[in-house]
Amino acid sequence: MKYYIDFITKHATDKLTTFEKIKMIIRLVRQNRVLIIENGLTPVEEAELIKQTMMIIDFDNFIGVEFFNWQRDYNQSKRLFSRKQSSYGNRNHNHYTVVAPTEAIKIIEESADLLSIGLAKSTS
Repeated sequence: MKYYIDFITKHATDKLTTFEKIKMIIRLVRQNRVLIIENGLTPVEEAELIKQTMMIIDFDNFIGVEFFNWQRDYNQSKRLFSRKQSSYGNRNHNHYTVVAPTEAIKIIEESADLLSIGLAKSTS
């Protein structure tokens, strides 16, 4: 299986409703895309992503999504990493949410200034 990485800007998601954003995320993840979303997801959007994903799980073709947040706090010079948690709203952070097919990614390294993600090996 081949996976692709898409970077989605804040500008692209700001004009979407929560429903439209979640629909877009699920559609892209089902196409084997790993999404890096600038400005991340709100807690409400995260909850809706989980809810919508659970409604369409198909164990033969689509087993779900994995998502996590990564942010850099420039005022405190430290990185804040939270898996499936969000501290949305503080604009002194660069905040990103990564969303991917469950089997596609693995955290390789996390440090103050680096998040390294491994992708599953391609079989095609």
